[in-house]
Amino acid sequence: MSAISHLCGGDLLLENGGLQVISGADETRQRLLRRLLTNPGDYIWQPEYGVGLQSMVGEVVVPAVMQAGIRGQVLKDPGVDSGHSVDVTVSAADNGLCLCHISYVDADTGQQQTLDFSA
Repeated sequence: MSAISHLCGGDLLLENGGLQVISGADETRQRLLRRLLTNPGDYIWQPEYGVGLQSMVGEVVVPAVMQAGIRGQVLKDPGVDSGHSVDVTVSAADNGLCLCHISYVDADTGQQQTLDFSA
């Protein structure tokens, strides 16, 4: 399966006169980022979808709370093998950013994948 390539806050990318599409591990990473940045309740048909990491900006970082929310949402993604553990590390950087490292197993390939980002 493939999907239109789009990162939150970015523009749609064009490739060869059409929209750029992605599949596999890259598609799962983009889907996970959208899920983590979407506020719970923003999708009226799926009110439990999302963590709302953007809404946590400026708040006190409580790693255990963020890790639990992230882990729960990552396990709901069809591209993640829910039979394996999802490791999430959240830490505060010196510059005020929150660093996040997620390690999971790809459901299609069985390969270990990582997703790193800052908020």
